[in-house]
Amino acid sequence: MPLPLHQNTPTLTAIDPRGLAVRAVAYHRSTAKIALEARISRQAFSSSGFVLEQYGPRQLLASDSSGVKKACRVTVYSLSGQPIYSDSTDEGWRLTLLGAAGQWVHRWDGRGAQLKCDYDALLRPLAVFEQAADESSQRCVQRLEYAGGSTAEAVSNRCGRRVLHDGHCVRTHFEQYDLLGHVLKQGRRFLRETATVNWPLQPAQREALLQDEDFVTSWDFSALGEELQQVDAKNNVKDSCYGSTGELLEVGITLAGSARQVIAEGADYNASGQMTAQRAGNGVVSEWRYGAGSQRLERLSTYRSGAKKERLQDLTYTYDPVGHILQIVDAAQPIQWSSNAQVAAVSRYEYDTLYQLVRASGRENAHNPAGAGLPMRATFGTVDDSQWRNYTQTYTYDADGNLEKLQHVPSSGSGYTRTMKVASLGNQSLSSTHPLVEPPGLGKGFDLNGNQQQLARGQTLSWNVSNRLVNVALVVRDDAANDEELYGYDAGGQRVMKNCLTRARGLTHRAQVLYLPGLEVRRDSASGEWLNVVNIEVGRYSVRILQWEKGLPSGLENNAVRCNLSDHLGSSTLELDEKAQLISQESYYPFGSTACWAARNAVEASYKTQRYCGKERDATGLYYYGLRFYAPWLQRWISPDPAGAIDGLNQYVMVHNNPMNRVDRQGMITSLPTDWSSAGGGRFPGFGFDVLRGAGQGMLLGSLAASVAYLTSIVGSADAFGALVVGGMGVAAVRTAAEELAHSRWVGSPSYKKLVAGAQSASVLLNAAYAAMRRVSDFLCAGR
Repeated sequence: MPLPLHQNTPTLTAIDPRGLAVRAVAYHRSTAKIALEARISRQAFSSSGFVLEQYGPRQLLASDSSGVKKACRVTVYSLSGQPIYSDSTDEGWRLTLLGAAGQWVHRWDGRGAQLKCDYDALLRPLAVFEQAADESSQRCVQRLEYAGGSTAEAVSNRCGRRVLHDGHCVRTHFEQYDLLGHVLKQGRRFLRETATVNWPLQPAQREALLQDEDFVTSWDFSALGEELQQVDAKNNVKDSCYGSTGELLEVGITLAGSARQVIAEGADYNASGQMTAQRAGNGVVSEWRYGAGSQRLERLSTYRSGAKKERLQDLTYTYDPVGHILQIVDAAQPIQWSSNAQVAAVSRYEYDTLYQLVRASGRENAHNPAGAGLPMRATFGTVDDSQWRNYTQTYTYDADGNLEKLQHVPSSGSGYTRTMKVASLGNQSLSSTHPLVEPPGLGKGFDLNGNQQQLARGQTLSWNVSNRLVNVALVVRDDAANDEELYGYDAGGQRVMKNCLTRARGLTHRAQVLYLPGLEVRRDSASGEWLNVVNIEVGRYSVRILQWEKGLPSGLENNAVRCNLSDHLGSSTLELDEKAQLISQESYYPFGSTACWAARNAVEASYKTQRYCGKERDATGLYYYGLRFYAPWLQRWISPDPAGAIDGLNQYVMVHNNPMNRVDRQGMITSLPTDWSSAGGGRFPGFGFDVLRGAGQGMLLGSLAASVAYLTSIVGSADAFGALVVGGMGVAAVRTAAEELAHSRWVGSPSYKKLVAGAQSASVLLNAAYAAMRRVSDFLCAGR
């Protein structure tokens, strides 16, 4: 952190007599040679202390056609203090009708769409109806059934619990629960047709809409809520073993009809609960070294057991005084030469006074495209050094954090400049060459809910009433049907189906993926391939086992193991087989596009799906994050944050333009990367800050599950039925617990336990609590 850059750049906050922050001033500059720019944001509160209007820096400087300054977000509350109306420059207006008990009953939005929810006498959701603006009647998109109080139901712990949930494209039935509320057995049946669903009331009529195949998954948990065993829909058994303090020690997998094999056989932790070493079943060892005072990750190395000097990965991290990465060096990669320039695996980063990334350099494939496509794949063992080169990228943002210009300058060959057009009063943004750009409102580039309408010329995007992407036109034809990719979601809004339809010579080929717990079922009508992919997450390792029922490609073995090794962000950088031999290798630009990648052969490379931040890359080039889609070449989301302005007023910006130091796991809120966590001990194997945030939101429909993955999934489920607003005491509890966690650095905090214990009903956290979360994130990053 160069001192001249940050001199005289305090953050100022004006507080009214009630202690509410009504105005904030941040000082910005990207280099020490330019003048400081004051960026002012403001918010107005009601007499009860609720946020009514919020203005960003650009909104305070601009005015609409009538000369009136338009707030970035306006919120209206009910007499009980629950938000019932909001109008945002990013996502348009939303109106909610609440019932007497505070449950949402009816919702409308700016597109003319509406949602309605019916409840039983116990205020449990029974059905959800939706109607688009161009539809003449409502459609039932969800139906739920609950168990009674019979002895038979009590044996399965189902009394009063949800036992059947018909969603947008799949039925989920729950067969058994444990005493803590964990699902012990569930099944999924998909719809026969993927067209718009309308669930009938009669069970027999609904049954006729479903496929016969039932994908059943079962689990076994310990008394403390630790997952001990999972049996997936193809009868593959995953087992886990824990230490006396709850840390994960060993994970094994028994494939159907095969003997048990070890996936991870040991892990070491330091006194702060940070993982310091992990050993995979293929003999690969990963080690983490942290700073003694800051507890920041300083070195990440990976090697084969018995060959420590021959490292597969050897990343060294250098930070500025407040904990932002300045340089990453991978000493395991050879130095190459191209066009009289040295090409080394060294990446460097520079930030402005608001810690936005403004300059990055590294190495790349010399034949990289400038758009959404992947670069040309290299083959291991190639001696052609001309395919490598250095690059430098510089980024320019407006006052709200929207990318205005990206300059890409390579060490050889030609570079490019990408300029973006931003809406005059909102944060919608498109490339200046996009066919739908019509400033100031960007024309037809976005709908009235802020959803982007095209990726590139002809690649139209279609969204459902719940603002989830359901269709992308890949290839547009005037005289025939388009090639397209279609997506289906469960009742909680998580993607459970993907269909890629391609047309050739009058035939339609379908490549389908069904997403199940711990399993992907992939079927391709063109090749006749039936492939099951077993997914196992073990600490830093992500293991995928490829099982072919039909269509095993030539040269590949069935039940092939692919072990993904990641960097500090969770991005897949190395793939190894069961013998610890390299399958593929990949590196990324700061915002997620692939800079270069290589594989040992084309067939194995075609089965690589996990890439940036461990997320799946679709045929569109988009990454699916769980709640929305991310376009790495645009460095932004293609739709507003579904949770509203909880992560800032700019609902499209990715991790506040700080991609090397922040992540967004679900497409909702910015957090620190997992490997930086000092709260990884105890019975919460992930990042303790994520657990706190999940509990703080209070989006628990049942009892607490002792895993981050469960909390994250519950957030998605709760979103399907709206929420109750946390009262002032709830927000204060979240803030207190968050700050205590920041200083105690341990998830065993008494405030945290009390917060979790009380978070039983679905709720929406107020902006004040999320501001506290961001302050905690800064504390942790700074090593405080």
